[in-house]
Amino acid sequence: MASRDSIRAVFADPQLDGMDRLYQAIGAMLKDGVAFDSAYALVVQSGADSAMTWIRFCVQSASRFDEPPEESEFLAVLEECCREHVGA
Repeated sequence: MASRDSIRAVFADPQLDGMDRLYQAIGAMLKDGVAFDSAYALVVQSGADSAMTWIRFCVQSASRFDEPPEESEFLAVLEECCREHVGA
């Protein structure tokens, strides 16, 4: 299983445009007090560019791990990035 540090490394070097918009979309809701799970679901279900960016990022980053990380660990790092992006 991938360590949280190795997951953070993938997020630090996403090699994909649009990650800032993804972080902003989720982070703005977090800043407004929305729980991460709800904010994440709303963004993914929206079908907006940020949702498509997330899908492309997941597909692309999957090949960067010898063993896929636990979904909860991967999403925990996404939450960290979103909170950092908006200062929440």
